[in-house]
Amino acid sequence: METYTPGYGEAAAAFMARRRLDPNGAFFLPHLRPGISVLDCGCGPGTITRDIAQRIAPGLVVGLDFNAEQVAVASADARAHGIANVEFRQGSAYALPFEDGSFDAVFSHALLEHLKEPVNAAVEF
Repeated sequence: METYTPGYGEAAAAFMARRRLDPNGAFFLPHLRPGISVLDCGCGPGTITRDIAQRIAPGLVVGLDFNAEQVAVASADARAHGIANVEFRQGSAYALPFEDGSFDAVFSHALLEHLKEPVNAAVEF
């Protein structure tokens, strides 16, 4: 069983909610273009996922997180911002619930360092 080291307390949740694609995922910006599909593994509250969705519209981004509460928060946030080209699902980075080749790109920010077997997750990506 994986344990998210920072936890989900108020301070950790507020910190995660402040993360944005630019600057936290600036390395990924050159790979984004309208119409592609992206998987965001370990999406947390979905703020970076939302930014990806806006950059690739009308393409689809799927945010995946193992924590059901984070998936619910992310889904509500996307609805509140009126973003329709995003989906959020609960699942494991070790066994992605998608067929191989389902996405043009995979993004992950601050996930691998929290996993017991990060290489296995990276191989699954």
